[in-house]
Amino acid sequence: MKISLVSCCILQKKNKILASKRKPQKIYSDCWEFPGGKLEKNESFQQAIIRELQEELGIRVEIKDLTVIDNISHSYHRNQIIILAVFFLKKWKGFITAKESQEIQWVSKSDLKKLNFLEGSKIIIERLNSDYYNFYL
Repeated sequence: MKISLVSCCILQKKNKILASKRKPQKIYSDCWEFPGGKLEKNESFQQAIIRELQEELGIRVEIKDLTVIDNISHSYHRNQIIILAVFFLKKWKGFITAKESQEIQWVSKSDLKKLNFLEGSKIIIERLNSDYYNFYL
């Protein structure tokens, strides 16, 4: 069984959340996700999300501005499980740009349901819309 450790981030700006479409050459390329990615060797969940946000979006993030809001596990196949740390962020340095030529868009939390998100992210969307995380968007 393969277990992947992944960090993702809910970026908030003016009551909208950033969604990112997976690149065409990746598996599940027709799906949307929250920015983030797999941990590299000896990397913490926080280090991974800071690195991924720099690589994918060109923004700089300080650890003090990240809030862990959830930990989720999801099985995509019988032999693949992801363990996902979910962060919340509304303060960063720099301008968000699609550094990896991925499609990105700012979406209201209710409109997230209209996008074809990865299965592992759907529980995050449900929790955002039910105010499970107890913060305002």
